[in-house]
Amino acid sequence: MSDDHLLIERRDNGVVVATLNRPEVLNALSPRIRTGLREMAADLRGDQDARALVITGAGRGFCSGADLSNRDERVAAENEPGLTSTDLRYGFAAELQQLEIPVIAAVNGAAAGAGMAIALACDIRLMSDRARIHPGFLKIGLGPDWAASWTMTRLVGHAKAMELFWTSDPIDAQQAVAIGLANRVIPHDDLMTETLAFADRLASMAPFAVGLTKRAIYAALNNDATQQAQLEELYQSWLRGSLDAGEGARSFVEKRDPQFQRR
Repeated sequence: MSDDHLLIERRDNGVVVATLNRPEVLNALSPRIRTGLREMAADLRGDQDARALVITGAGRGFCSGADLSNRDERVAAENEPGLTSTDLRYGFAAELQQLEIPVIAAVNGAAAGAGMAIALACDIRLMSDRARIHPGFLKIGLGPDWAASWTMTRLVGHAKAMELFWTSDPIDAQQAVAIGLANRVIPHDDLMTETLAFADRLASMAPFAVGLTKRAIYAALNNDATQQAQLEELYQSWLRGSLDAGEGARSFVEKRDPQFQRR
């Protein structure tokens, strides 16, 4: 699925690159972007060839959040028959975490409001040294949405999350890494090259093991240690019998790179 507001590139190794493509408004969320993101997540759930997803923005920004200049169009989209506002506005954040592939935000510029929330819903955030995160909901009299209060709190803790939302101060890339909002800062001109190299590396790993590891880590946010150990043993029992585990063992003995097949 590809649309001029959301460009989807599928690379030969299973890495999918989704580019928010409204650079003239710093990739503010149009109804077509909202719908496209939801459809993309649904497509990827059933895509056995997908190995990683990279989300980025065209031009100077990652995503400036809701398109406040076009409220009528946004309200009309949120009232679309058969879709609740929660489905349109928040479901995508949960769907990213339910994908059994790594989801990487390449934050190339401003990530504000709902745009920040999209970045936080990804598994990994790689930031340009020019990028900033803007938790600016309160500056327009609103609170967090797109599940940002859930993701932010789990990344930085409840007290820091309150501070960031209440002050609404912009967060530069170095600070984002220091407080746990981002994983790495990358020189701006190298952002996509390094992000794709990282995505390629993850795409080469055993897909079944990657997906179950992601499941386990998100489950750990709510499980106690005993529950988590039991879950790990269940997943290990599935993995031990997989063809990929056999390939991993053979490649180690034969001193070659493994060729994993998601089996």
